[in-house]
Amino acid sequence: MRNIFLYLLLVFCISSCKKETVYQDVIIPGNNPPPDYSIDSATINIYVNKAYINIIGREPVGIERTNALVILRQNNFSVADRKQFVQGLLNRPEVNSNLLILARSEYLGNTDSFDIAQQIFVFQNALTIPDYAPFYPTILAEMRRLDTLQITLQQMNAGTCSYKEMLRRTINNYFYDQLNMGTENFVVSTYQNFLFRYPTNYELAACKIMVDGQSSVAFLQTGNSKNDYMGIFFRTNDFYEGQVRYIYKKYLFREPNSAEMAYYAGIYKANNNYKDLQLEIFSLNEYAGIH
Repeated sequence: MRNIFLYLLLVFCISSCKKETVYQDVIIPGNNPPPDYSIDSATINIYVNKAYINIIGREPVGIERTNALVILRQNNFSVADRKQFVQGLLNRPEVNSNLLILARSEYLGNTDSFDIAQQIFVFQNALTIPDYAPFYPTILAEMRRLDTLQITLQQMNAGTCSYKEMLRRTINNYFYDQLNMGTENFVVSTYQNFLFRYPTNYELAACKIMVDGQSSVAFLQTGNSKNDYMGIFFRTNDFYEGQVRYIYKKYLFREPNSAEMAYYAGIYKANNNYKDLQLEIFSLNEYAGIH
């Protein structure tokens, strides 16, 4: 009986050893698994369409979509992939045209180049009428502002006009003044358009004094003209934070929290480059539809 028990024990041990050998891992060099495209194609395609429309104002055409997918699938739609793709879009000249169209749509009632040229012609004709002689200096000043507005896109493409300067020109012309007539409406509009709030009574009074040409303090800085006011306004932290709120509200459909606002305002302000802010926002998981 003892011999039979020892025999069965030996058979069991041999059998166990064989099982271990059967299930041993075997590594074959060069046998790499295929890429894991866990981000579905629909999500990436929607992102490509959205980015094209939001950044350059149109959908991708021809081989553009294929090229975009190649970039975005390098590392499974990673943030680095998205930043490379978005940076490529931001380098295109169409970006400046789209930014200008958006600004004119939001702040100038869709005024376009034809409207500007037509108004310049009206002013030129007025300069030929003797009855308007007392107003010639004012008419010439208005023409200069419109001329500057008219060449904004050309100068943006040449790199001599920043996005912020484009916004300043957008609120410093005949058309904006017609939409926001009077000093008070002008000041209120700048607060509402760029800071998304109404000025306090003190702010409104102080800014009106400055815009009307008298010495005053706005945002803790002294000035005595409309140009001074605009220069001060577009240098404030309030403006940069307002731009973060603008891009969040427009493209993420929500308000940024305090940490997000401070962080992204700092990115924009660091190089005074709105495209730095666009690069960050359009590369976010939230914008890409990844949760």
